[in-house]
Amino acid sequence: MSTTYKSICNQQKSWAFRRGIRFDKDGYTVSLDHNLFLPLLPEVRREFEAGKGDELGGVGMRGKMQALHSSSALVVNIFQYWVNRDINEIASVCGAPHGMSQMRFERAYPTTLSGIPPHLDIEFSADSLKPLVIESKFTESYHRHTKRAIKDRYLNVPGLWTGLTECEKLVRRIRAEEGGRTSFGYLDVPQLLKHILGLTKACGAFSFSLLYLWYEIPSPEAKSHRMELNEFANFIGQEVDFRYMTHQELFQAIRECHGVSEGYIRYLAERYFSHLID
Repeated sequence: MSTTYKSICNQQKSWAFRRGIRFDKDGYTVSLDHNLFLPLLPEVRREFEAGKGDELGGVGMRGKMQALHSSSALVVNIFQYWVNRDINEIASVCGAPHGMSQMRFERAYPTTLSGIPPHLDIEFSADSLKPLVIESKFTESYHRHTKRAIKDRYLNVPGLWTGLTECEKLVRRIRAEEGGRTSFGYLDVPQLLKHILGLTKACGAFSFSLLYLWYEIPSPEAKSHRMELNEFANFIGQEVDFRYMTHQELFQAIRECHGVSEGYIRYLAERYFSHLID
């Protein structure tokens, strides 16, 4: 377990302690509402309930979103504020074209293969505009994995990767590396390739934008992660509109949005971005 990961978790626990929020030994809050800026809106709750990530848990079972270090809690704390507000404004900050009118959480994009389809954290969409979808990470970028698996079935279906020749080459490379340490240690390339496949099946080649949003803490892990992002983007850039930004960059842009609530900015700053506030 990396020191950067521990640092983020400890910072989140310190934030909760200062606010009198109770959490267990694993860093999960007793109440989900205590881990969120605003309680889940009914429509947002339904979208997470329809997903397959066990974010909300069940009877007698805590949900993943209750973790202080939860990536989904970070997503909800940033994006749910904009439900019933000007969605186009937050979408534009994320790089979407002007005119976005809908925002959805936990959007599934089936790959045509069996099993649980890939889920994207956020989707911005509108009639006649190509959607912008977001894959968000919090602490995940600071885990060094020796194996990022992708199953044989992603290579055994003829025509599965039609229009995605470079992506298919990368699948083959990952499969060949599974006997040892993968060359992508911090970036979950198999997950991103599955997202791209599902999005291509649903939208068509180059008919969507995929934004990778990650939480950057200056560290050797972050440096390696950024290098892997550059390599991945260069590898698939001719086939996919793939871009990336940090949560820190997003927060700075949100601060410039017109009419944004001081309470919302203060919550995000104190919890996630205190190092960015004078």
